[in-house]
Amino acid sequence: MMRRDLLFLFLAGIMGVTPALAQVQDPTRPAGTLLMPEGGAAAAAESGVQTVILRRGGRSAAVINGQYVEVGGMLGDRRVLKISESEVVLKGESGREVIKVTPAIEKMPTKKAAAKKAPAKDTAQQ
Repeated sequence: MMRRDLLFLFLAGIMGVTPALAQVQDPTRPAGTLLMPEGGAAAAAESGVQTVILRRGGRSAAVINGQYVEVGGMLGDRRVLKISESEVVLKGESGREVIKVTPAIEKMPTKKAAAKKAPAKDTAQQ
């Protein structure tokens, strides 16, 4: 009888924790996107550049919010003007819009002094 009560309490505890675990945000979700309920695609953040494909001599492409677009193509009511390794440039009725691939990361040029390495000292010849 005691085992049955313990089993019941254990199962009730697991059932109480399960809904809370369902609310944990996916750690593989791109940075800057919001946790949204099922079917809430309309509430998605507009920063959704998932992939950039750069082609020499061809038209570069990107996947934005799950939609594959090429330079010159349309993303909703906006035309894709440029795709680079760091951003996608769109133009629509509201004007020009730039979507950064990694909005939280800004590329900085390296210092020329850091590029020149000091000659390594050979300590093995002593």
